[in-house]
Amino acid sequence: MKNSLLIIGLTMCTYLGFGQNYYMPTPEGYGESTTGGGSGTPVTVSSYADFKANIKLSIPKVILVSGTITIPAGQNISEVVTNKTIIGLPNARLVNNTQTQSGSGILNLKNGSNNVIIRNLIFEGPGAYDVDGRDNLTADGCINLWVDHCEFQDGVDGNFDIKGNSDNVTVSWCKFTYLKPAVPGGPGGSNDHRFSNLIGSSDSQAPADGHYSVTFQNCYWAQGCKERMPRGRNGQLHILNCYYNTDVSSSRALGFSGGVNTLSCYVENSDFANVGTVYQSYGGTVSLEFDNCLNAVSNIGTVPQPTYSYSVTPVEDVATYVSDVNCGAGATLDVTSSGEISSSCETLRVEDNTFTQIKYYPTLVEDILTLEFPNTDDVNYEFSLYSMNGQKLATEDLVINSDRKVELDLRQYTKGLYFAKVRSHKGNKTFRLFKK
Repeated sequence: MKNSLLIIGLTMCTYLGFGQNYYMPTPEGYGESTTGGGSGTPVTVSSYADFKANIKLSIPKVILVSGTITIPAGQNISEVVTNKTIIGLPNARLVNNTQTQSGSGILNLKNGSNNVIIRNLIFEGPGAYDVDGRDNLTADGCINLWVDHCEFQDGVDGNFDIKGNSDNVTVSWCKFTYLKPAVPGGPGGSNDHRFSNLIGSSDSQAPADGHYSVTFQNCYWAQGCKERMPRGRNGQLHILNCYYNTDVSSSRALGFSGGVNTLSCYVENSDFANVGTVYQSYGGTVSLEFDNCLNAVSNIGTVPQPTYSYSVTPVEDVATYVSDVNCGAGATLDVTSSGEISSSCETLRVEDNTFTQIKYYPTLVEDILTLEFPNTDDVNYEFSLYSMNGQKLATEDLVINSDRKVELDLRQYTKGLYFAKVRSHKGNKTFRLFKK
């Protein structure tokens, strides 16, 4: 289920985008193969009964949610969901006000679920209460899942958990928050269980291939979040362009344990603006690398950069774009009654074409690789070299002089295929080269 670095390396050069839109027509990241219900004529639902009946259908379906749907007391929606696209019309909201163990939670994608898209919905729970209850949204065995532009508020046990046999998941432009005070005294033992996102519910739990492959892109952990942003085990994680700004002084953002199969997390262009603890270790074998992040902590080993194509926002702009109440993370998309999706906001800042103009030669290198840069005001670059299995072999700071050329001596490396990455504060470019 994972992307193959070897296959991609032999077939194409990988270029990363520099700038992106608030509206994404298709997912990027580990959930990029998700297609949902396809392009069929949507059905609009506005009641609990109609919503549940439609997501249970075995046929592909596009479901538009209208208005506020409140889950009846003591119930929730726990179904095997396949080939469905669920989209909220403007201000659509799924609500469960029950704080009991059995009656909590809104939507549980049971084991066997597959190919599900959920967009532009607000999930509202009753507030955190440690009764070992359910989450606002649970992927309890869903393969190929894209959750985009949703807001998760006040889950009893958590806001959105990914566990069981779930795999190949992208969570983009989502906001996680707790607006209601936590209820103390629950039998679980925590008086403040505002724990947002869990990946794997035990050290022994993992999908079929051993690692949860999850991308969090342009997500916002906001007011009231205390822990699990996310908490993970047995994971292959990519956290990209995310923003952390919670008002809980004792908050913990990332919390990882290796689990039985180890965990790796590549955190890129993310801003830990206001959080008590950036990273909390829970033991086991963990690799954690922060790449071009603000307010981060030290790396733990190295993590291969994901090989799929994705869009990068300059890290200094992440807070502005992601937290924008009209356009950013959360249910901020425009959706028509016929299911057409767009954003009324302007496109995010698109970088200039500096990186497309960088020349590198020869691609078949014997000793010296030459990099030639365009005339820009950017003079500070970083060059990194990776092996075919994603191991970072070297990193060097480049200062571009007046002739705009840099020569790099690669004679120490053995014959074979490598990946190189050139980066500045504006973005980055990845290409392959062969050492002869």
